[in-house]
Amino acid sequence: MRRFAAAAWCTIVVAPPVAIAAVAMPAALTGAAAPAEAAKALARAVEADDATQHANQPTNATLEVQPDGERTRPGLFHLHGSDLAFEFESTLDRRRVGSSRGSGPQTTQRNRDLRFSEALALSLSGDVISPDFLAWDLGLTFGLSQERFHEDVSGIDRTDSDSGALIEYDLSLELLRSRPVSISAYARRTRDRVPRQFLPSLLEEATEFGATVFLSGDRWSAELGFSLHDVDRSGNRLAEDDEHLDTRRFFADARFDPADHHHLRLSFDHERQDAEYQGGMETFRTRRDEVRVEHDLAFGREHRHRLDTVLRYNAEAGDLARDELEFTPRLTLKHSDRFQTSYRYSLWRSDQDALDVTRHKIDVQGLYRPDEQWRFTLDGFWLRERVDEDLEIHEAGGGIDAALRRPTPWGELSVNAAFTSQHRRTLGEARGGVVRGEGHALGGSRPVLLRQPDIIAPSIVAYDVDRRRIYAQGLDYLVVPVGRRIQVRRIRTGRIGPDDVVLFDYRYEVPTGSRVDSYRTDLYVEHAFSFGLTPYYSWELRREFAHGSRGVPVYEDNTDRHRIGLRYERPRWSAGGEYELFNDTHDPFEAIHLTARAALFQDRVHALDLAGELSRYRFTGEFDPRRVWWLNVDLADRVQLNEYVSASISTTYHWEDDTLDGATQGVDVACGLHLVRGRLGVDLTVEYDLLRLPDSREEGVGVWLNVRRSLGDLLASARTWPRGERDAHAR
Repeated sequence: MRRFAAAAWCTIVVAPPVAIAAVAMPAALTGAAAPAEAAKALARAVEADDATQHANQPTNATLEVQPDGERTRPGLFHLHGSDLAFEFESTLDRRRVGSSRGSGPQTTQRNRDLRFSEALALSLSGDVISPDFLAWDLGLTFGLSQERFHEDVSGIDRTDSDSGALIEYDLSLELLRSRPVSISAYARRTRDRVPRQFLPSLLEEATEFGATVFLSGDRWSAELGFSLHDVDRSGNRLAEDDEHLDTRRFFADARFDPADHHHLRLSFDHERQDAEYQGGMETFRTRRDEVRVEHDLAFGREHRHRLDTVLRYNAEAGDLARDELEFTPRLTLKHSDRFQTSYRYSLWRSDQDALDVTRHKIDVQGLYRPDEQWRFTLDGFWLRERVDEDLEIHEAGGGIDAALRRPTPWGELSVNAAFTSQHRRTLGEARGGVVRGEGHALGGSRPVLLRQPDIIAPSIVAYDVDRRRIYAQGLDYLVVPVGRRIQVRRIRTGRIGPDDVVLFDYRYEVPTGSRVDSYRTDLYVEHAFSFGLTPYYSWELRREFAHGSRGVPVYEDNTDRHRIGLRYERPRWSAGGEYELFNDTHDPFEAIHLTARAALFQDRVHALDLAGELSRYRFTGEFDPRRVWWLNVDLADRVQLNEYVSASISTTYHWEDDTLDGATQGVDVACGLHLVRGRLGVDLTVEYDLLRLPDSREEGVGVWLNVRRSLGDLLASARTWPRGERDAHAR
């Protein structure tokens, strides 16, 4: 009886009114028709009612039927998925550091850290009322942790231990996600390992909170939100080298589309940052407020022309205070499919370190493509920069660029040639120029020099591309004078990673009353043969002619650089060699570069990749002549041992021998063993790193073990079923 009642109730809910009447009529009044006849009668009634409803509905009306699996279940709280797991983690770090300074005694430091943690990890996801009203995901880890530390510094021992509770969480909420007004929020607390090349991995503990309100209309959308971000990084050789970063942010972003080819964006960003940087106990505090307006308009026939404008104002207060104003409109006219011109004006104003810098610049460019093989570019510019009221810099110049890409009977020929001229004149009485945001990638084999001569070394400030991390001179990078130029070198024990882009602010001495005419010629030719060989030649020539100055002598930066080489590329391996001759004013050199890369194995079971680079430099200038060998080798191996077990190993070896600065060696090996079988997962990672510098040697071993056993089968019996489903499941 209970089954029949449930079935009849479902039929009444989904059937149209005529069908409801037919089903609700007692059997005695309908003649107790047979089930087949009753079904036919019900079908005819449904068809008749559908026809009546279709006649009364608009022609564009549609009937949406949800699949049975997507119907909203009864009740307010719904659980879509859940998982429970037991996690065990163990970490062992052993490190030895030996250093010596000059003829003094050698100091030795040994550290041994042991950590255990046992935790339960719970993962839940669901919704309230429906997924479109409130959807949520929750990851919660709670347990215990035990730690023991031992340190020996030149025979002086120190041991410490600690234990406590371990709590991690990851919560995300989405409210009214398909509505014109929706809200998303999150809260996270995580512990992660941050690997570093040739150095021990860092432990990063991060706590984040945030919420965003989304609003949308027919032709507009907006976001309004805030975030809190607190990060602690530990695991350096010295505790005072650890970092703490606290960031609080509020933002608003609105987009308007008055027409299909007309767009406007307004944004505001407020951020407060407190940071304790590596190498010191001082806390840097900054506050940033930025307003940004972006406008984009396409117009003309087929909307071929475009006008885009950017207006940005940035005000920063605190230890690194500065104000910036930027206004850049640009007009692009596409006269035909092969010819277009662009015109840009930019205003940039900066107030930092009691220096007010205003720069005006106009750029004009023409691009012409007569066919698919040729491209010609002609451009010119004018610039005026004023530093306070005492110094003015005027620049003007232009250039022409031609590129050819043509197939040949043997492959493809590529040629690019360019000629530019630049004329710079300095007026006024002041002698201090300013550079903001000059970017360089540090850590490669080639030396990196800041562009301007006569730099005031104490004025150099280095930071990352987001301006959120300030690098410390002497701890993260070195400043090395080379004649009248400054060379910057990455310190391997610092926070600048290999090939990280670093931005520099600095002041430099300006030769007032001077004029410098600069001419540059570039040529690049290569031919890619169809069988994989590509010979190439590159030539860069710059000549400067200086006239008069007061105070600081004029610096002529002349360069003549030649590169000739070969590349041979196959589907699974490649190799190349290059000879480089670099003649310049400050530090000329000649070098040979060899590179190779190979995929020794490449299938679903086994993948083995090998890459290497070898360079030899011979510096012949009057400032620090020397010879340098530079070698870097990378090996990565991944193998699937069986259905459940996989293994991986990655190795990096670096060797650098400088006849002036000594030898440097680095080794980084990471081995991993991974087991996944049913609900059990095991990860074992062993890391070895060695960094040998001329005055120190740092060596360490780290072992990380993670065991995870899913207990989701225990939750299956505890699921909450809707009443009808629970009764059916029980039967």
